[in-house]
Amino acid sequence: MSTPYQRRIACALATAVTLTVTAGCGAGDDHADRPAAAHSTPQTPAPATAPKGAVTRDEAKELLSRYVAVNNRANAMQGRSTSPSEQARKLLATVEGGQLLEQSTADYKLWRTKTAKEKEEYADPFYYIKPVVYAPAGERWFAIEVTVDPTGWKGLVVFDQVHGTGWRNVATVALGGKKSSRLPAPIATDRAGWATAVNATTRTGRLAPNQVADAFEDLFASGGTGAGQALARTPSTEHALKVYKERNKNNGSRAATKSFKQTNARHQKIYALKLRDGSTLAVVPSAHEQFYELKKEFILRAKLIPTKEEAVFNPAKRIAVIDEFQGLLLAHLPVSGKPRVLSHDFRMVDSQ
Repeated sequence: MSTPYQRRIACALATAVTLTVTAGCGAGDDHADRPAAAHSTPQTPAPATAPKGAVTRDEAKELLSRYVAVNNRANAMQGRSTSPSEQARKLLATVEGGQLLEQSTADYKLWRTKTAKEKEEYADPFYYIKPVVYAPAGERWFAIEVTVDPTGWKGLVVFDQVHGTGWRNVATVALGGKKSSRLPAPIATDRAGWATAVNATTRTGRLAPNQVADAFEDLFASGGTGAGQALARTPSTEHALKVYKERNKNNGSRAATKSFKQTNARHQKIYALKLRDGSTLAVVPSAHEQFYELKKEFILRAKLIPTKEEAVFNPAKRIAVIDEFQGLLLAHLPVSGKPRVLSHDFRMVDSQ
């Protein structure tokens, strides 16, 4: 991944493709002898061991430091290349996974489309400071609240064990905008310091974590006339609504239309933690497709020219361009009131 504060938040607002007109176009019973009941000795059950988190605070911080070091090496390697570096991607894949790696891979794949300044900034090293570890008891994942040096960007980083290959950073999300870059409430911990995970299907207030993506994607697809009505207005929801409202405000709108449809996230695991006030903080994968299609009356005499980003995946002129965006959301689900999407981040990962 790039330095978090360098990531483009409004990735879903893709540049419209250009229009060109063409000429035509059971275990069994234990049979061992047992002593008679009168001679048996009562056994006192051993006290149950309280569940622990997957790692200690020190172990989590070591994993974070290793991630930053390897990530910086991979970005520097990519920065020295004029084309996508498979070596850099493989190196990054040793410390990243899930939706985050999908996004980083897309960044590398689109390398030729970036400006010289963007490439330079992408390769700049970054560092996390003031890490606060939240390891939920009984779970095989953990989160770390981080601040980026020197910008002050604040976010939440989630580590999980991916397919038995070891720890990977699977999600990095902003805690909010510049004016609200903080946790909505402190994360709840027990006396031992372990956090409490929330099941993805457990409703807190109006929504469960696994309903957040449906609500957010409805903003792109319908302008919030469906499931999106459940969400409070935030900069993230305002952005999605703006994309919907302006979807056909471009030079090619006379001959083509743009629409959005929710699709499956490539990695669907949700990570949620309980906050002290009883609310839930959830990191949620989300995805949608953007359809840019010629109107029927233009299909036989026109083709759509993909943008330079779309052309990386498919340079052919065509009657429809379908872009796939994979992303991550950070949502706060309060006990009362509407849920809030605190931040969002999407990448175009394919175009056909």
